[in-house]
Order: sequence, then C-alpha cells, then structure tokens
Amino acid sequence: MKRTLALGLACVLGLSLLLTGCTQDNPPANTTPAAPSGAPSQTGGTDYPAGKMTFWTYGMPEYMRRYFDGYAKREGSGAQSVEVEMVNYSGEAEVRQQVMMSLTAGSTADLPTAISTFPVSMQVLAENGLLKDITDQVTPYLDQFIDGAFDQATYNGRIYGIPYALQPKMLFYNNDIFEEYEIDPGRMSTMDGYIEVGRELLEKSGGAVKLSYVDPGSYTWRYWFRRGLMPQAGAKIWSDDGKSVVLDTDPGARLAFDTFAELFEGGMLYNAATFQPAQYEAAREGKIATFYIESFWDSYLRSNLADMSGSWRSMPAPVFEQVGTAGAQAIGMYCVVNKEDDPYTDLFVDMMLDFNLNTEARNSWSDEMLAEGLPTEHPITKDLLADPYWSQPSDYYGGESYKQMVTLSYENQSDNLPVTENDAEADTIISSELEKYVAGSQDMDATIANIGRLLRQNLGLS
Repeated sequence: MKRTLALGLACVLGLSLLLTGCTQDNPPANTTPAAPSGAPSQTGGTDYPAGKMTFWTYGMPEYMRRYFDGYAKREGSGAQSVEVEMVNYSGEAEVRQQVMMSLTAGSTADLPTAISTFPVSMQVLAENGLLKDITDQVTPYLDQFIDGAFDQATYNGRIYGIPYALQPKMLFYNNDIFEEYEIDPGRMSTMDGYIEVGRELLEKSGGAVKLSYVDPGSYTWRYWFRRGLMPQAGAKIWSDDGKSVVLDTDPGARLAFDTFAELFEGGMLYNAATFQPAQYEAAREGKIATFYIESFWDSYLRSNLADMSGSWRSMPAPVFEQVGTAGAQAIGMYCVVNKEDDPYTDLFVDMMLDFNLNTEARNSWSDEMLAEGLPTEHPITKDLLADPYWSQPSDYYGGESYKQMVTLSYENQSDNLPVTENDAEADTIISSELEKYVAGSQDMDATIANIGRLLRQNLGLS
C-alpha cells in the first residue's frame, strides 16, 4: 500500500466510534449441505492453498468462525486445507487502529483477508483504497436480499461490504410485570403510549418499576438516539449537503431530545450501565420493565437472564405517530481488505453469500447455536425469511415467535442517519454532552446548545 494511504487514514486514528453492534452465535457441523440454487456455486475443483484466512473483528466472533470453518470443510469447497482465524479486538476503533499500525509499519502482508467494521470507518477506508470493491461479485445476488440490505455497505455507488445482519430497533418487555399491573403492552406501539405506560408503572408500583434504563456512559447516544429516537423522529445532524450543523435547530432532533428528557426527568429510567451485571440483576428483580434497543438484545437476555425464560416478550419499537417509522437498522458487515495477492478473497465472498443464501446450512447452524445457548443472526434474504423455520415459537418468549417478530420489525424501519466524514468526531461530542445531562450537570436546553456550538467549533462548519 502506498504511504499516502496511511496518511489519509491517520485522520481517523483514535476517534471513538459509537456505532458498534453486538451479536454472537455458533456454526454448523462440517457436514453442512451444499449450497442451494440461490447461493454461489462451490469452486468446482479449484483448490485454495493451505494456510490461514484471517479476520480482524470484535464482539463475539466465534459463531461466525464456526460457520466459515464448516463451509471450508465441506466436500467441494476447495478449502479443506484453509484454517479460519478470528482475531478479536475490543471494538471497531481498535480494528481500525490495527490496520493503521500495519500500514504505517509497511507490513501490509500482515493485514487480514477481511475486517468487521461500520459505515463511518468503511467510508474512510474505501475512500483511501484499503477495501476491495466487490460490486461485481455480489450484484447478481442483490435481488435475493431484503430492500436496503446493502445500503450501509455502499459508498459512492460501489459495494465494499457484505452484511451478515441487520438489527432492527425493537422493544423487549417483561410480560410478568404487565400482567401484575394489568397494563396492555399493545399500548406501547406509539411513543406517546410508551411514555403513558411508563408513568402508570411508576404510579402503580410506588416508584419501584421503571419503564426502561439509562446508561450513565457512552451508550445513551448510541442506543437511544443514533439508531432510535433520531431516525424515528426524522431528525438531522447536518444539512442536506453536509456542510452545516442543524441538530440544534432541527425540529426532528428537538422531538428526539425532548422525548428522552420526558422519560429521564419523569423518573422512568433506571440508572444502570449497559451489559453490566447490575443491569441484568435490576431486570431480574423487576425494576426495569422494557428495553428499547436493537434485536441483538435477544442474545443478551438469553445469556444473562436464562432463569427468566417465559417472562420476556418482544415487539417492534414504538413509533412517533406523526412520523410512523420504528428506528434504524444497525448493520453487521465484513469488508474485504484490498491486499495484493491474498488467495482467499473469493473464498471469503463465497462464504458470506452462502451464509446469507443457503437455507439448509443456515438453519442447521442456527439450531446448533441455540442448543448451546448462543445467539444466532436473523436472516436478511427473502427465501430464508419465508422458510417456516424463521417463524417458529420460542419457549424463552412464552411460546411467541421472536423470529417472526424480528421479521415484522424489518417492515417499518426508519432510514439511518446519513454518515459523513464528520460523524465519528460528532458522535464523541454528542455523547459527551449527553453524559453531562444524565449526570445532572446541565439541562436539555444547554445540552442541545452545547452540542451545536461544539460541532461548529471543532469541525469548522457553519
């Protein structure tokens, strides 16, 4: 790679990205059946050289490694001598930093075949030539995916990533609480109804039951706003040309921030750090009634609150009636590194397409994941979604079909906030100001004003 590539990427080194998704699962046996007609064909006898196909990733990648490993060992894959290696980092920012370190050291041979990333980093890396343009390889299969599946993997009209998941905004709720206080969960289909339910829970429980939770740290912006309230309210951070800050004057943004303030200042949010034991214990004790978050939360409920099987239910996120959409989908994707002479690029693309298109293999893998108490990604292709397997009832959700609820949640999603070159730094600024609000050091008006001022000042925008 040229030195200019490393210099071009240096501008994003160290920025804290708040768009990370969290999922995990386990793969199928090595006897996974061959791909059906909708999936890419096997290599037809072409053997890949023995060696390691490496991924740099984060979260819990073991479930994907097992699918890839199962694919490689299939008869006819041509990859029986290929070892799949997942190198796990703390998050998207560290993966990006590792790429930078390899580039600045000139050790491009150490770069992996593919990386996990999100749209902000994907765009910067693609702009600087680090990611392979895979448009021609995946275009023949695009009509088999649900609408918009590749939107966040596309930059300047070209495709640089393959999604393995789209996580819609959903609402998870403790049905035992709603039965105890005789409250109809269906009232939470709108944001006004959600808030009304929160007030009623507080009143009937004497303040013991909170509607949801608030994280005193960085997750408030990520989960409540960027992929939830902001897209749902039709809010904007930037002007349409991306050259001006409008967040502090945009009516949609004001609706999003005021809604959160109503929940927070109304005492409806339990203070608990996301993904930490205290949060799960509060849910177990009936202090948190709902979680307004992406569909990946299913895996965290089942892993950390297995003893509450039968208590939880799920539904699409509540909507603002004046807008009508239910939050933005968070993408999970891998991008191919544009590394010279990597022998496994085509193998990786075939593996990812197979994961999305091979119904029998995917269902078998999902069964194994669930049997081990591990998460499994919901499909994003039409044939898989139509398969009866993906509408089966779940004991954990009291006999309701969580899988069917995810499919339903795909149907009414908000557009993601547009991603610009300034979003990584903007996320850090906005999140920091929201943390001050949650800590009680400033009110919401001051929070919004400070965000607008700092975005203009730090980013040199009008």
